[in-house]
Amino acid sequence: MDTMDSIPGDFAVSLKARPSSKNNANLPSLIERINLERGGFQNITEESLRQEIADAELENEDGDDDASSDEDEEEPDRMKELMTSRDEILGQIEKAHQSAMFALDFVSLLLSKDTPVQASLSISPFLRELVGMGTLGADKLYAPRMTDAQKQDNKQVAKGWKSQSVDKTVDSILASASRLEKEIELETKYWQQVLAVSDSGWSVCRLPKERHTLGVRFGFSEASPAFKNRSLAALRRNPDGTISLDQGIASSEPRTLRVRIRIGNNQTGASASPQPVAEDAPIEALILQARNTIFSEELWQEMNREARTLGSYGVQSRDDTLICPLTSTKTAVFDLVPLGESTLSGPDDNMAEGVFISLNLLLTYAHRQNLRRRTQPPPPISAQKKVILPYNLLRAVLTRLKHQETVGQLNNLLGPLCHVMESAQLKPLPTFKVTSTPGTPPAQLPQAEQTILSLVDRLETIATFSMSESTTITIAARTSSFPVGSTFFVSLPPSSPLMSVCPPPQVLTSYPALRDYIHYFTACAVATSIATIPSSSEIDEADIESQAGQWHQTPHPTTLRTVLLTSTAGSKIPKTKQLSISVQPLTSRKKSGIRLRAYWEWNGKEQQEVTVIDERKSSFGFPVLLEDVQMSPKEDSKNLRRGLGEGVYDWVAWEKESGKLWDDGEGEVFRTLESVLADAGK
Repeated sequence: MDTMDSIPGDFAVSLKARPSSKNNANLPSLIERINLERGGFQNITEESLRQEIADAELENEDGDDDASSDEDEEEPDRMKELMTSRDEILGQIEKAHQSAMFALDFVSLLLSKDTPVQASLSISPFLRELVGMGTLGADKLYAPRMTDAQKQDNKQVAKGWKSQSVDKTVDSILASASRLEKEIELETKYWQQVLAVSDSGWSVCRLPKERHTLGVRFGFSEASPAFKNRSLAALRRNPDGTISLDQGIASSEPRTLRVRIRIGNNQTGASASPQPVAEDAPIEALILQARNTIFSEELWQEMNREARTLGSYGVQSRDDTLICPLTSTKTAVFDLVPLGESTLSGPDDNMAEGVFISLNLLLTYAHRQNLRRRTQPPPPISAQKKVILPYNLLRAVLTRLKHQETVGQLNNLLGPLCHVMESAQLKPLPTFKVTSTPGTPPAQLPQAEQTILSLVDRLETIATFSMSESTTITIAARTSSFPVGSTFFVSLPPSSPLMSVCPPPQVLTSYPALRDYIHYFTACAVATSIATIPSSSEIDEADIESQAGQWHQTPHPTTLRTVLLTSTAGSKIPKTKQLSISVQPLTSRKKSGIRLRAYWEWNGKEQQEVTVIDERKSSFGFPVLLEDVQMSPKEDSKNLRRGLGEGVYDWVAWEKESGKLWDDGEGEVFRTLESVLADAGK
């Protein structure tokens, strides 16, 4: 059954040939299919195709009965194919119509400039309103008349331009090569300096916010956070290849701590202030200067923090300066000044420089302690807030100076004592020795920390003062930091005869108390060495002649008594005379010294056992005369002579001054103690 016979006669659509399949293949796919099934077009002829068609019709006739049922089933699908083909044909026709209308509008618009009347008949109203008539035109251009000479000239010009471009390119390459060579030279210079900085021990790293920029850490890892964050500077390259140190907003002029020593309002010394490093100096010097500056600023801040806790010692903060009393006469003034600040020199320059170096070492030691605490296991968690105490900087310096002052006081106390005894030719001659006994730091600490601890921790000095083999007094002076002060521990051998006469106190908390006791002890020792009869023995009136002229002790340890026989009307009448030994401090012409006095007088019935004019007692009971400070020794001796057989004799020694034990003419030995005792016993 032919397919075309099934289409009604009134179907008004022109159909194409019978479709070979449900999905029409395009030409390329058809050619590909022929190549695969037939092996190309070479073996295909018209006769072979007709033969295949005839064979196919024979096969179709045999299966007409079966095919009729299939055609009935396929008929709805063929109708759908026809409708789809119709829609496709109508779409193609519409596209062709639109293309023709566009072409007509284009030609009409092109002609509207020359023949607007004719063009207006064919142009569409939409295009006329959109662009208007006569907006598009066309002209005929004639071909340029170019001669061979002009062509040759153009070739020469083109060749010249090419040559010029080549020369320009070569020059650009050479300039780039020169610039690259210079850049390599500058980079080499820059990296050599960076390597020198690293070889010097400085830590070179990348900046946190500029990963392409190198930086150097010049601060201290254990410093406070404010100064630790400021200890990083960028190493930027200058146009000439050198390195500049960029500290950012933390950059400031280099400064250092200055220490000035004053006595009253007069400056007697100052620490040295180094000169600032030049801007063209090596980068290592600039980094070192920045490190010293930030170290001085941290030291200044920590000193101000500590000064708030040292108000009881006279430390004050006034007008950007710190005022700290060092000794009874000298005061230190601290301030932060720019490098190169001019200062006046004086005799105390070494002291100011020593204080400056000590403060720097103490801050470094505090950093080491921070590192040790940070590396140790943390303490147990506690609800109490951890209190960060200020570093012991000024306190350690004050403690050390106090200990040195104590050692000097011991030398100034015992030295004149021995000298005045030597002047009196007391036998045996007394001796003294002052020895420092620093504590032994733990062996596991580094040598630097052991040195610092030996200077600021367990400050102790042992002084021995020997009057005889059995009379040796030991003074242990210990200086503490909390509070700052010295404590004296005095001891005597148990076998010493002076243990019952003047037992030493266990602890003395001030130097004046120690001085008074040592003076009293010395007077007692001299009196004991003179006495031939102890105080416990009574005077035997029956044997008074045998005891005449001998000195014996009294209940007062520094007072001796003797019996003298005087002849009156052929008979001998006993009379008593007393001798007082005293050791007293002496001040004259702004100097300090010591005086050993022997004072003897008759002891009448109306007098007391010890007769002293205008006396006041010290804390240990020996007399200190008020006029001793007001009168010279000669005037004092003249006023104290009260009659025949009475008198006074002084031995004086001054404290060491300007390398001499005494001035010329002072402390000279005129008489021995033995000769003075002989006169006193007459």
